[in-house]
Amino acid sequence: MRKKFLESYALENGRGLEIGPFCRPVFRRESYPNMLYADVKSEDFLKRLVRKGDTYKEEDIVPLDYVLGNQHLDAVVAHETLDFVFCAHVLEHVPDMISSLKGIERVLKPGGLFLCFYPDRRFTYDIDRPTTTLSQLETRHQLRITRPASDTVLEHFTFNRKVDAGKVWANHNDAVGERRFTAEQAQEFALQATRSYVDVHCNVFSDSEFSDMIETLGAAGHISLRVDRMVPTRAPFNEFHVALRKP
Repeated sequence: MRKKFLESYALENGRGLEIGPFCRPVFRRESYPNMLYADVKSEDFLKRLVRKGDTYKEEDIVPLDYVLGNQHLDAVVAHETLDFVFCAHVLEHVPDMISSLKGIERVLKPGGLFLCFYPDRRFTYDIDRPTTTLSQLETRHQLRITRPASDTVLEHFTFNRKVDAGKVWANHNDAVGERRFTAEQAQEFALQATRSYVDVHCNVFSDSEFSDMIETLGAAGHISLRVDRMVPTRAPFNEFHVALRKP
């Protein structure tokens, strides 16, 4: 399904950038020779991460063209130079989604695409969490936050449940498990977030809610990106695929 979605656009000769390729890029340079890669973390950090496990080797890490750190894409990439930007399961982690979308929009050429694979809250550990609101996104943007706020972290761990997406689709009674963290553990993570970065899902949507939010952000004047195509979440998966186009 992922492949079919991406192949619906002729991207092979375009100049593109993938955010967060780690060891498994979706767009490989063998097929997309003009591809660039970016991550919020440095290659040295990623190598240390790989050494802690046994799934990947250091040589599997994709060489990066840009290290973002706390910066948004438009701070490190020349404006209006890319035909497309892609990320998979990245945007939901971004503390200030409006700034991220603005940054992506600025580096895209007119008519350029932002392609995204996004987890649907109804089929992930976010199943109990309320949908992220416009007010929340605007407040984070006004404050220009660069790490998840403590209330977001508290919500993430408080509502976190073990979920089997396939079983949710099949309406099995055991599809949704117990909450994975105690109230005390959630509070501790929230306290930690006041001192350091705690990686969580900041932006929580279903497929239709995400489309509605993009439309709302456009109407509010935050972005000019518009939904070009949406492939809704389908059984037995937990993600939807969306393409946003810059006018």
